[in-house]
Parts: sequence; structure tokens; C-alpha cells
Amino acid sequence: MEWVALITLLIGSVLGVRFRVFILLPAILATMAVITVGALVQGAGIGTISVMNVIGAACLQFGYLGGVLLWSRTSSQRLDETGRPHPVRPFTS
Repeated sequence: MEWVALITLLIGSVLGVRFRVFILLPAILATMAVITVGALVQGAGIGTISVMNVIGAACLQFGYLGGVLLWSRTSSQRLDETGRPHPVRPFTS
């Protein structure tokens, strides 16, 4: 179960740096499918599979949060050609 937590934390942090929050639902569903298949291959019971899925989903979300915080810390100091920080344009749809 430690490997599930570690791997999903890393995947979540990569997703947090790269994508918006809407990627979390498909990522959680894909993670649950992979964890369930892997646990069934190993012969785990339904309780173990459920716990692993909850841990995987939670760690994916915590990793995403960490990736977003990392991205916001590194990208907030954008400089213009004079070396002064300039405001970042707001999100437009």
C-alpha cells in the first residue's frame, strides 16, 4: 500500500503542475481501475481493494494540491524585460 500512496502522490503532483482541476475526476477513475485490476491479480480481498482505492484517490488529490502549490510558487515571480515583476493576466475562458 505504501507504493500506491507514493506513486499516486507523484502522479498527482505532475498533474497539478500541468493540468487544471478538471483532470482529477478522470485521473481518479483511471487510478481506481488500475488499482482494482492490480489487486485482483494479486488475489486481494474486497476490503483491501477498497482501502487501496481510497488511499490512492486521497494521495492523488494531495499530490495535485502539492503540485499546484509548487507551480504557483515558481510561476508567481514572472519578470518583464527590465527585471521587474509584472502582474499575471487573469484567467479568461
